[in-house]
Amino acid sequence: MFPTNSFLAASRLAVPVLAALCLQAPTARAAMPTGEIEMTADRWEANGSLSFASDAGHPHGVMTVRQGGAILKGVTFASGTIEYDLEEAADNQGIAGIWFRQQGTESAENFYLRTESDCPRSIECLQYAPVSHGQVQWEVYPQYEAGAPVHATGWNHVKLVISGQRMNVFVNGQAQPALQVGELAGDAAEGAIQLRGDARFANVRVVPGAIDGLAPEATPDPTAGDGRFVRHWQVSPTATLARGAAPAQGSMPLDTAAWEPLDAERSGFVNIARRHATARGTPDLAWLKTTVVSDRAQTKHVRLGWGHEVWIYVGGQLVFADRNVYYPATQRKPPLGRVALENGSFELPLAAGVNEVTMAISDDLGSKQHWGWGFEMRLDDIDGVRLMTATLAGM
Repeated sequence: MFPTNSFLAASRLAVPVLAALCLQAPTARAAMPTGEIEMTADRWEANGSLSFASDAGHPHGVMTVRQGGAILKGVTFASGTIEYDLEEAADNQGIAGIWFRQQGTESAENFYLRTESDCPRSIECLQYAPVSHGQVQWEVYPQYEAGAPVHATGWNHVKLVISGQRMNVFVNGQAQPALQVGELAGDAAEGAIQLRGDARFANVRVVPGAIDGLAPEATPDPTAGDGRFVRHWQVSPTATLARGAAPAQGSMPLDTAAWEPLDAERSGFVNIARRHATARGTPDLAWLKTTVVSDRAQTKHVRLGWGHEVWIYVGGQLVFADRNVYYPATQRKPPLGRVALENGSFELPLAAGVNEVTMAISDDLGSKQHWGWGFEMRLDDIDGVRLMTATLAGM
């Protein structure tokens, strides 16, 4: 369950540049408080209900957060180390953690613990996901979750080492990171720090520039050389769809003047939510199209990961439709309702020549929340076919 991305190219270029500037000119951030942060009202801005206390075991105090979060006052954080202790409330759903590089209420990087999971064995124990349009995109980054020695009750210590586009996570004194994020997927290179979730927080320590030798550049995309991914699409303006409904046959907008090119991000993921989603309300619906040129009539087996409901057409004929959501469990595709190529597959019938593949996709979760929205598509082989290129996608 939910432990309830400014355009991509610009943000990806900005992160390492800004990170490098921070390291080269530390005096530019001399006013930022470093080291231990006092858990007192003059240091933290309430985004929920806060209370403060002191005890012998926590010399800098303890802050209790309920129904929201607490923003560290006067701090703009880019790269460095953040540490904190947290003890989750007994009635919490196991989602307490931190937003960093936060911009307003809509955009941030988000890390949290799932203390109610079967830690350390469960891969749901630690999770990272960006925040976009105010919603945590937790379903569409299954590669960024891991087991860890997290205590179900009592205090846990978290250490985040953040360098440019990368992050390593250590829990309870680990010598090696439990979770390594190869490419932070948020929209901003710097921003505020906010502790979030129903929990007590203590021993907060922020040291900008302390990156423990972690390189700022993203790790290589493991799919970068894989030509089987369908990476280049045109996307329609976002529309709405009645909850539980399907788009009417032939309802794809015919006037494509307002359509935009949309290319896949890391791991072949086509991220609709980064630029096209709305924050909440009725389900969003988008149409996408691409072309596949085949040298003969043939059928290709296609693997598809998606969130949350999809309809795929070739030459106007429906060839696949299905739903992938975390709840109810009966509609949860492996792995655990997250977007991954294991979600499903279908047969793609191709005629000789140019074939138009169109998709309608909704972010309907059966609730007012939206969360992540997008898909990844990969042919088993590309013998005798050519997929649309980025140049064609911009035409």
